[in-house]
Amino acid sequence: MLERLFKPRAIALIGVSGDPLSIGRQVLRNLTSHGYPGAVHLVNPRLAAIEGIPVFSSILDVPGEVDLADIAVRASAVPEVLEDCGRKGVKFAIIHAAGFKEAGEAGRELEDRIVRIARDGGIRLCGPNSQGVQCSEPSFPVYANFTFVPMPPGRISVLAQSGGVGETLKLHLFRAGLGLRIYAGYGNEADLGLPEFLDYVGADPGTRAVMVHVERLRDPGRVLESAARVAACKPLLALKSGRTPEGEKAAASHTGALAAGEDLAEAVLGKAGALLFRSQEEMIAAAVGFSEQPCPTGRRVAVLTNTGGPAIIAVDECAEAGLAPPAIDPGTRKALERVLPPAASPAHPVDVLATTGAGPFGEAMDILLADPGVDALLLVFVTPAFVDSPAVARRLAAAAAGSAKPVVAHVITLDPGGEVVRTLRAGGLPVFEFAETAARVLAALADYPARAALAAAARSVPAPVRPPGLKDVLDRRRGDGFLSVFEAARLLGLFGIPLAEPIPIDGRDGLDAAAARAGFPLVLKADSPKIVHKTEAGAVVLGLSSPRDLKAAFDKLSTSVRDDPGARLYVQSQSFGGREAICGLKANPGLPPSLMVGLGGVWVEAMAEVRFRLGPLSTQEAQEMIRSIRGLPVLAGGRGRGPADLPALARILVRLSEMGMAVPEIREADLNPILVFDEGRGALALDVRIRLGT
Repeated sequence: MLERLFKPRAIALIGVSGDPLSIGRQVLRNLTSHGYPGAVHLVNPRLAAIEGIPVFSSILDVPGEVDLADIAVRASAVPEVLEDCGRKGVKFAIIHAAGFKEAGEAGRELEDRIVRIARDGGIRLCGPNSQGVQCSEPSFPVYANFTFVPMPPGRISVLAQSGGVGETLKLHLFRAGLGLRIYAGYGNEADLGLPEFLDYVGADPGTRAVMVHVERLRDPGRVLESAARVAACKPLLALKSGRTPEGEKAAASHTGALAAGEDLAEAVLGKAGALLFRSQEEMIAAAVGFSEQPCPTGRRVAVLTNTGGPAIIAVDECAEAGLAPPAIDPGTRKALERVLPPAASPAHPVDVLATTGAGPFGEAMDILLADPGVDALLLVFVTPAFVDSPAVARRLAAAAAGSAKPVVAHVITLDPGGEVVRTLRAGGLPVFEFAETAARVLAALADYPARAALAAAARSVPAPVRPPGLKDVLDRRRGDGFLSVFEAARLLGLFGIPLAEPIPIDGRDGLDAAAARAGFPLVLKADSPKIVHKTEAGAVVLGLSSPRDLKAAFDKLSTSVRDDPGARLYVQSQSFGGREAICGLKANPGLPPSLMVGLGGVWVEAMAEVRFRLGPLSTQEAQEMIRSIRGLPVLAGGRGRGPADLPALARILVRLSEMGMAVPEIREADLNPILVFDEGRGALALDVRIRLGT
């Protein structure tokens, strides 16, 4: 679909000027200096020639077909230029100018106008507010972009909404000794957007990994579909900027309040199977690793070094990143002892000493990579003046090239661009200046297969089924709003979600019957659409152990809610012994609902210790969400207490996901608190709040 955008047979540079520092002139330099083999036509009604190249007054005067118009004129002149491009039969246009929807209502109207003109003329637009595009195909290099980073061929494609971020990513890939495969600065996405570019690079056989920068998602549903297709076949690395604007204030539920700060773009990309990064530096380092090395089959990382301290830092960072030390085979240790000097350490981390030369150092690397207990290797290499370090580098590069296991290197050297680093990089070893960076890169390589597997499991979740009885529950509601606790309990029951039964009280005379049904000790609560959080509103009375206690609590609570005609009192059997969690659901326009899990009770918003994911959830994804909670030790046990029944909590989360997918009328839902009992004893929601909408 985008072949003639990235590999145009003829390009018209419209608005190229006599100023050598102008955008059009930079695009011209980039095209010619990188060997673009197609025709380049210059268009400017006020010039006859530029650097000896004839200039046409209008694109209508250009001979032959034109695949791509690179438009470098002011925003107000774009409509007229596009009309001429449509008459000429141009297939694609890059609009560099800003001043469109990002500049206010007048700019939005102008952007809408150029989209209509392009559509009528059969033109697909890249931008406006776009740097342009690049493709490093050796037989047909195209640098239709006004930036400055050279474009050697590579295997990483970059899609960036911000041109500045895109240039930063390209620059540091170049400094790491890597080239670029495809680049698109997609800007405002007035027409072509991130989904189309993702589909193109995902299908490109020369792209080994994809880096994506987004500020906002124009069409989250399409992005989810396209990103999932890419992440299923190659690593997709994503960076979202603008994560911290004040979210929409929501007080209808804990989930709604917490979801106001959730970044939906990150949720979409994460659901697709992308690896999410919070810094350009970390994403670039990971991209270097994915470009050069395979993913490991496990998480056991051996550290091989000729200097002790940095290696210990590497071991620490690996542990913090969720990587494990290898269980080095006794035969491996004996083999290391045979080749290393007596003072060297064959234990992990394996320290060959700074005085060791190419032969023993390389043999040690061969031995470790051959050990079935080693999944990947982190090399820490200092370059002392008393060793032939270039020879060591050649031997280590050869050892890495002969292994199917990933190897990354932290090199300590005076010249980071010198022969040692060049030799290692030429052998396909990613080289980093810090051990911490190298460890995080290996963690990313190890994380990708698991992330891809989770995304695949989510895609295999069966389509939602609306169970018998659901229509009756929904029909009882008149209009939008909150379900009563009794209606919500019935709805949860249809999906197998356990809830402590709410027993309504029919006046003071009904207390004894309700208590007999619930059994002491019990809890008295008030249910009302006006009561958001029962504990904060004083609408919960715990620990009622006798009819006398119940009557006194009933009289007091009845008085406090007497001005609320929608309030109704009920009792529940009081449960003890579990650890508190929360599960929630929130609808997203045009997307599956978001599911939430975290530590529950009164601290949920104070601590905000929750995780969000888009539905539908597989069991594996629900379990991974729970494991990722920073407060997991509260649930997992410790200090003499066994683990809580985390599989039961995961089942509730999956069933809540099924309910959200099957009942799109649900706008928000909270199950809080959920008591998660000891392992094997299940979990039980104590309270529920569900809001329906259209």
